[in-house]
Amino acid sequence: MKDNAIILDLDDTLISTHERQYRCIHDYLISAGKKFIDLDSYIDQRRNKTFSNTDLLKNLYPDLELIGFRKFYLANIEAEKYLLFDKLIVEKKYLTEITKKKIKLVLLSLRSDHRNAEIQLHKLGIGTFFSELYFEFHDLNTNPKIARLSQLNAANHIISFCGDSQSDYEAAQLLNINFVQVKTSLYHLPDFEQAKQYININQYFLSIL
Repeated sequence: MKDNAIILDLDDTLISTHERQYRCIHDYLISAGKKFIDLDSYIDQRRNKTFSNTDLLKNLYPDLELIGFRKFYLANIEAEKYLLFDKLIVEKKYLTEITKKKIKLVLLSLRSDHRNAEIQLHKLGIGTFFSELYFEFHDLNTNPKIARLSQLNAANHIISFCGDSQSDYEAAQLLNINFVQVKTSLYHLPDFEQAKQYININQYFLSIL
């Protein structure tokens, strides 16, 4: 008999990475001799103008050397000093209640530095709630979560895959898995047509407890 399982994205689903991204960009701009906008303005522009980080910098600094920025960002965004800016979105009491219902929690996240990711989960106090942890490397050409999600789908009865991004939704759609869309991304995304929408992951957990 297959276990009941909920698959959970990490960044901007269980934790907020907004300030981490801001601080990393801020430090690069300071090194390039430029002054950055404040955190609230950064979040506002990312959401209301649907800018990626690169699009935002193109708009603010047309002369900025973006190749150098991308290299710095990829090399540093998962460094411990920036991970310290992440904040929990999920309330631990809901993780506790879900596991009491004999529902397996599985983490499926895009991270390059797997060790730092596991250390971060420990420091945030949520690592022990997960039966399995999967960290997939970023890939600009394919959706790296599809293969792992397919394996998990074969081994478990997946109640839902919860995430904040278009790529998460597309992976779930491809495998005919129920997708829960949380509205905690830096991107202002439309409601995905075949997904249930929640303000945050806590609201979803409350709906099934």
